[in-house]
Amino acid sequence: MTDQLDELHAQVFLAALASNPNLTVSRAFDGVVPSPTPDPPWVLVYFHLAWPRDGIGTALTAQQVTATATATCHCVGLNAAAARAVGMQVRSSLLNLKPVIAGRSCSPVKQDDSLAPDRDESTGRLVMDAVQVFSFQSTG
Repeated sequence: MTDQLDELHAQVFLAALASNPNLTVSRAFDGVVPSPTPDPPWVLVYFHLAWPRDGIGTALTAQQVTATATATCHCVGLNAAAARAVGMQVRSSLLNLKPVIAGRSCSPVKQDDSLAPDRDESTGRLVMDAVQVFSFQSTG
């Protein structure tokens, strides 16, 4: 049996994106874009949870109690402006959000990185992908 902590942390990001009415048109995908690939705009989210070993997240019992949840969001549009627009909706959904996870104390979500839109013509048509990275810490 697992503690479901990874999924609970991932759902913080996914639920916040799903609750943004401006992203319902854009669609947020969890780790994979469906086939056939839908027309942009959309956001593809990769999630991971890390347990730091630097002592900051270590309890007096020598147990790791603090986790860092990170979401890497690929904001995809048919041109640079569309990718930026998706990125603005992602940012407005996540930045400064105060997550709630039962039994854990969570920091507000912060933005760790943002990359300018990148051209991708590998599918035979232009799409632009702007990457944004967000994270929060939780302690339990």
